[in-house]
Amino acid sequence: MLPFRNGRAVFFGAPSVFFLFALLSCVTLAGGKSPTPEPKATAKPKARPKPEEGVTNVPIAAGHDARGLVLPDFDRQGRMRGKLEAGVTKRLDDENIEFQNVKFTTFIPETEKPDLQVSMSKSVFNLKTQILNSSERTTVKRSDFEVSGDTMQFEMLTRKGTLSGNVKMVVRGKSRGAGNEGE
Repeated sequence: MLPFRNGRAVFFGAPSVFFLFALLSCVTLAGGKSPTPEPKATAKPKARPKPEEGVTNVPIAAGHDARGLVLPDFDRQGRMRGKLEAGVTKRLDDENIEFQNVKFTTFIPETEKPDLQVSMSKSVFNLKTQILNSSERTTVKRSDFEVSGDTMQFEMLTRKGTLSGNVKMVVRGKSRGAGNEGE
């Protein structure tokens, strides 16, 4: 005896097969990896400054010295980015300049207030790469810290520096009083 009178206990009709196929397709797609939305770029990334924007015009002939040279560094909007003061300046060749007793001050472009002060006893500046190298003890000061190292490489355009060899850093902050022992 058959379980159903018409004999179709195992087989379904065409609409049932279509419905089952659609249901399985939806389940497969829902369980698959969905694409993640890409983050929106709200801030336009800063373009790297070009070497032409840095210190390019140094009024010293090759092989000659100058005393008390001050070189300001302005951005394209005319705001002061930095000021280099040197005790003795000597042009080594068309691309390299040697400074002695250097004090380089960086400024916050929006307010033109001093930010960092880099002090070097002797350094060489490359006009093409805009990198200031020192193989002698260098000190970098800011209102909240002071760091010194045996050698330094400082990119004038990006304001990034690398100190190496016997680096010492002193961080200044709030003094701990009776109320902030747990902080």
